[in-house]
Amino acid sequence: MAQSPPSRYSPSELIEQLREAAEEIAPELPGIRAEETLEGEAAQTIEEMAEALMRIANGAPRPQDLARAALEAKAPLKPIGRPKSTVVKMQRPRR
Repeated sequence: MAQSPPSRYSPSELIEQLREAAEEIAPELPGIRAEETLEGEAAQTIEEMAEALMRIANGAPRPQDLARAALEAKAPLKPIGRPKSTVVKMQRPRR
């Protein structure tokens, strides 16, 4: 009896998994933000390519230009995770 092939992840599921992995790995790499890890960059690349394909599938004009832009991967990296809080608690004055 033939088994069916395992189901594949959707692009959005891959992106989510990669970003979670990037957030887990980044603290172990001093000076490297999550979006700068291999996983973070891969997530953004998949996201940009999926967006380009969706626009092309929806009949966007000049599909070749959209594909070229997605393949160039020149967009700045998008931050991953929550931004760090810049709020600092006030300290009590010493007496």
